[in-house]
Amino acid sequence: MSTFYLLPPRASLGERFSGYLKGLFPGLDWASTQWTELAELLGRTAAAHPQVYVVYQEELPPGEDPTRALADGFGAEAGDEIIQVLPGARSGEMNARRWRLGEGF
Repeated sequence: MSTFYLLPPRASLGERFSGYLKGLFPGLDWASTQWTELAELLGRTAAAHPQVYVVYQEELPPGEDPTRALADGFGAEAGDEIIQVLPGARSGEMNARRWRLGEGF
C-alpha cells in the first residue's frame, strides 16, 4: 500500500517552512522567490521513502474531490492512505487529515 501526501500549494508551504528556517538560521532571509524551491525540496525528500507520493494542492483539478483526483490523476488505489496537510488557524500551524481509500470509491 502507498501513502499519498496532499500538501498545500508550493508557495504556501514554502512560506511556512521559511518561517521555521528563520529560527534555525538567524539573520538569513528566505525570500518569497525561494518558497517554491523550499517546498519542492521537502516534497522530493519525502518522496524518496518507499511507496510515498507527494502531491501539491495546485496539481489537483479545482473543485474536484481529493480522493477522486488522486485516484484518477495519480494512481491512488483502494487501501492507500491519504494524508492531507492543511494550514492551521495560527501562523505556522499545520493540521493533518488522514483516511484510506475504500473499495469502489
